[in-house]
Amino acid sequence: MRALFGRLCLLLSFLLGPSVSLRAQLTFEFNYSLDSGFFSGANADRRVHLEAVGSYVSQFLTATTLAAITAGGGNTWTAQFASPSNPSTTHSVTDLAVAANTVVVYVGGAGLGGSVLAQANLPGISVSGNESWSNNTVFKRTEGHSVYTRASVAALSFNSSTNWFFDSTPLANKNFGGQFDFFSVAAHELLHVLGFGDTRSGSGWDRNLFNGAFAGGKSLEEKSNTPFGVPLNSARDHWAASTLSFSTRDGEVQEALMDPDIASGVRKYITTLDLRAMQDIGYPANFTAVPEPAAFGIGAGVISLVWAWRRRRIQS
Repeated sequence: MRALFGRLCLLLSFLLGPSVSLRAQLTFEFNYSLDSGFFSGANADRRVHLEAVGSYVSQFLTATTLAAITAGGGNTWTAQFASPSNPSTTHSVTDLAVAANTVVVYVGGAGLGGSVLAQANLPGISVSGNESWSNNTVFKRTEGHSVYTRASVAALSFNSSTNWFFDSTPLANKNFGGQFDFFSVAAHELLHVLGFGDTRSGSGWDRNLFNGAFAGGKSLEEKSNTPFGVPLNSARDHWAASTLSFSTRDGEVQEALMDPDIASGVRKYITTLDLRAMQDIGYPANFTAVPEPAAFGIGAGVISLVWAWRRRRIQS
C-alpha cells in the first residue's frame, strides 16, 4: 500500500510539476548589499515593511511565467545599474543567478534631492552565448501573444531625507499628515521595476504607446472614453496627473497608484487601471482578491483621500 501511495505521489508530481513551475506567484528578492544605512543598522526594521510591500504587489501577479537565469556552458550576462545608495555611480553584477518568477531588487537610500521621493533604475544588460537562452531568460518571455522585456534585476532608491511614514497595518485608516507613505511609494516603484513606464524600445510598455498615450487594449476597456489611448504625463512613463481608477482595496474611486505624484498624508493602493496596464505589457493579473501583505495586520475603515495643494512627485 505504501509503495502504491509513493507511485501515485510520483505520478502527480509529473502531472502537476510543469504547471507549478511555469505559472507561479511573482517574487521580489530584495538585496541589501549596497545599502548604506537606510535599511540597515538602526533602520533594519524597515526591511520588514519593504518585504511586506513586495508581498502586497506580487500577490496580484499569481500566474507569472519567467524562466530562471542560470549562467554557464558559454552563456554569460552582466547587468549594470545605478547604485541605490549613490545613483551617480554605476554598479554591475555578472552571472547573477535569478530564480524562476523572481526579480532581484537592489535597494538603499540616497539623498535624491528636490521633490523626488524614490526612483527605480532598470539595468543595462549585455549577454553572450546561446541566442535562445538569452531571449528566453535574460531578455524576453512570451506570455500568450505578447512578448515583453522581462524584469530580472533592478535598483531602487528611497530619498533618505524624506519624512517617511512606516505602517504595520496599511489596510487600516490612518492619519499621518506631514509624512509621506512608504507603503504607497514602494508599491509604485515596484511596478516600475516590473516595466510600467519603461519607454525603452522593445519593452511591453513602449509597444503600447500611441501618439503620447497608452493604447493597451486592457487599459482601454476601463478608459473607453479615451479610445486613442489613456493620457500620460509628458515623459510617457506615468498616467497623467490625477488619473482616476478603482481601488483594489474597496472598489472606491481613487487616484491611480501610477500617476506621477502623491501628497503627504495620503495613501494609495494599486488600482484596476494599474493592473490592466500590467496585463497589457505581458503580466497576468489577479483582480479577484484583495491580497494582504503577509507581515501586515488586517485593517478596517475607509481611507479619506485629502489632497494637498503642494505635491511631491514620485519619479523612477
